[in-house]
Amino acid sequence: MRDQRLSTEEKDELLDMYDSSSEMHTGAVIRIDLSNRKIMYSSNFKRVTGFGKDEIPKNLDELIKLLREEDFHRFQHNLNNYDYGSEWILRVSLKEKREGFDNFELVGKKKRMDDRDIIYILIRNTKQKYGRITPETFFPKDVFDNSQQAIVITDKNNKVVTINKAFSDMMGYSLEEVVGKDPHFWSSNMHDKTFYQRMWYDLKSKGFWNGRLINKKRNGEIIFTYSNIFEIKGYSNELIGYIAINTDITNNVRREEEITRVHKYDFQTWLPNKEFLLEKMKDVIARNLDNVHAEYALIVIKINKMHELPIVYDFEKINFIIKEITDRITKIAENDFFVSRIAEDEFALFGSLNSLSNIEEISNKLIKALAEPLQLFGEKVFIKARIGISTYPQNSKDPEQLINQARTALNVSSKSDINFYSLDLSNLIKYENLIEEEIYQALQNNKLVLFFQPQIDTDNFEIIGAEALIRMQKSDGTILSPFDFLEVAKKKGLMTEIDRFVLESTAKIAKELNSSLNNKIKVFFNVSKSFFEDKDFLNFIEIVLDKYDIDPSYLGVELTEEIFIDDFYSAQKKINALKNMGLQIALDDFGTGFSSLAYLNKLRIDKIKIDKSFIDDLLKSESSKRLVSSIISMSHILGLEVIAEGVETQEQLSFLQSKGCYEIQGYYFSKPLPLAEFVKSFC
Repeated sequence: MRDQRLSTEEKDELLDMYDSSSEMHTGAVIRIDLSNRKIMYSSNFKRVTGFGKDEIPKNLDELIKLLREEDFHRFQHNLNNYDYGSEWILRVSLKEKREGFDNFELVGKKKRMDDRDIIYILIRNTKQKYGRITPETFFPKDVFDNSQQAIVITDKNNKVVTINKAFSDMMGYSLEEVVGKDPHFWSSNMHDKTFYQRMWYDLKSKGFWNGRLINKKRNGEIIFTYSNIFEIKGYSNELIGYIAINTDITNNVRREEEITRVHKYDFQTWLPNKEFLLEKMKDVIARNLDNVHAEYALIVIKINKMHELPIVYDFEKINFIIKEITDRITKIAENDFFVSRIAEDEFALFGSLNSLSNIEEISNKLIKALAEPLQLFGEKVFIKARIGISTYPQNSKDPEQLINQARTALNVSSKSDINFYSLDLSNLIKYENLIEEEIYQALQNNKLVLFFQPQIDTDNFEIIGAEALIRMQKSDGTILSPFDFLEVAKKKGLMTEIDRFVLESTAKIAKELNSSLNNKIKVFFNVSKSFFEDKDFLNFIEIVLDKYDIDPSYLGVELTEEIFIDDFYSAQKKINALKNMGLQIALDDFGTGFSSLAYLNKLRIDKIKIDKSFIDDLLKSESSKRLVSSIISMSHILGLEVIAEGVETQEQLSFLQSKGCYEIQGYYFSKPLPLAEFVKSFC
């Protein structure tokens, strides 16, 4: 058996996985290569698990055989279903009782390396105690004292606990001068608030941050450092402090040029920053105060979900993505506009306003260019952007106000990717803020309610199912339809909370309904894109099914095509998992997307729902008749169920029946009803 000690490269991988090398002391670490199922162990594996040399499992199959059957299934589920980078925690027990060595906690994460799936698992023995780690004892004293790199250790409140000699030599501060203080004490104040927000976001979401810092020595001299900052965690994975390892890189830059540029340029792109943009705008406006014909446009481009990039990609890849975005924008705009980067996810263009149509044309080019897939080391990355536009002097003569107005325009809920600022938009933003507050109140005070619309089998005109539809009761008692609040909920990131409520309520009600019915019905609930993509989506469904002990055949999930567009492979895996749970899958709004047909042979869909828009035009448009007929025929050929929604007239019903569609949902039979009315009318 080969030496199980980890190489330097493997230690680096484990540091990346667990965010902090302190966790290496809290348990054993194993590395599983799923391509050959081989396992590599850290040197403390035998001490943590109690296994003798000849008992150590040589591969994944031998490891799994050691677990209880129920733990084996959950372990296999976690290996196969968690996305790359998502951390899972599982408690397991061994088949054979071993005093002091039979219960373990596993912390796992999957990575993709060299076209192979690699699983890292931290194994903690729940009965072993190792004492406690404190920030100052994190590093071996001799390593800390003799390190050539400047090291700072703080407590969990980011107050300095200790520094090493290299830090004192580099910065000029003694321990007595900095202990108990926030490291911002030696900041140069050359980084803006957004920079530090980004740093802390990375620290809290990933457990580490690295990058360039500009600080000030005790003597006032500016110093550039490349810093690696890590969380320090104790044995129960609680945060106990932070450690910063700093390298002086001042001699690697042209100091005078760098310090000058730092005030006016963005570090990553070297585009002018917001301060430089404001300076430029003020200068241009001041020089044209007497020109009544002078008109200017400010275009703000917001890159959607930029804050999520560090969760998916490393530092090098993020820089590549940002450089590509910058290149695409400047290629289109730099000849006519002053191009700047005013926030991590925002670029701004300032230039002469020739005409609104000209500005809109350029904006469309930008949206189109940014939507082109970005090739990242063989992987396709899709970037989406929105644009907000304000104009001088029509909207404002104040540069700061123009930026705020353009941001207001791009943040409005709209199907358009390009929006011009107007007072109407400002009023709409205020309305959305009111609705957002109503949603928060509804979530906190149980003011969300479900209505149910029956689904009818027209062979015998009996109810076969229902769709659960969300409604919201406002503070004044009025009921809002989803059209009045769901768009705001999507924009404000509240859909996952709403969907969790819908799922749990639907499961509870579906069980109650079917317990009193002779003919069982299936209740469908809708799932938003954000909830479907949530890392806890499948786990939450399992929890709800267990909590209410409900037969999964009573439930159906309605999905829309937008769920599959960005990551088809991941969506396919989740749908398979839902099917394996016993739920039925319906594809909602079928026919409205441009690629729905391509999905049907690749996804385990049970039923398709013909969109209401086609039913509305059924008796007015020959193309709608042909399309609906084709969908019904195709569904029969593929062995899929088909249901038409939005049926309101006898003529529509007769046409659908003549084409072989016998499952109907719509006002012809019933509008969505509160639960009590639904039960009274159909149960």
